[in-house]
Amino acid sequence: MMNIVHHQFSVLETIMTDKFIPLDCDDVVLLGKDTFQVSRFKDLIEQHIRQRLQRCVYEPSSLEPGVSISELFSLISLGEHKIQLNDIQYNYSINSYVLRIGSQGWQKGKLKIEVCISSIDPNLNQVYLEFHPEEIIEQDPLLDDIYKILSEN
Repeated sequence: MMNIVHHQFSVLETIMTDKFIPLDCDDVVLLGKDTFQVSRFKDLIEQHIRQRLQRCVYEPSSLEPGVSISELFSLISLGEHKIQLNDIQYNYSINSYVLRIGSQGWQKGKLKIEVCISSIDPNLNQVYLEFHPEEIIEQDPLLDDIYKILSEN
């Protein structure tokens, strides 16, 4: 019975994951009373996390200067083995509203935020935003064909 329940959950989870829609940089996110253009929202998240990871941690019993939190988490010592971690990843989901380019209005749903911070090169930092609307609005395939033709011209 446990395998059947787990299998059904996995199928449901797969179906739910497939409904997440990547957001365009010009889309708008509404969180509480604050609105953000997706491009600005991504910049703010990445900037805020990077600033916090660059803060230094000092060991009170040491006379040596502290290391950044990013450095602290980039190397893990397990006995004699040292593991260099290249990326730190964060995942978060929050209820929100999104106004997508070309949509009819605000859509309510879950905003999925994935952040990947590189300990090697800050230029490799990435923020991904995906949206799972509570109600999927299906478009007419004819409209998709018209949109494709217009975008090609």
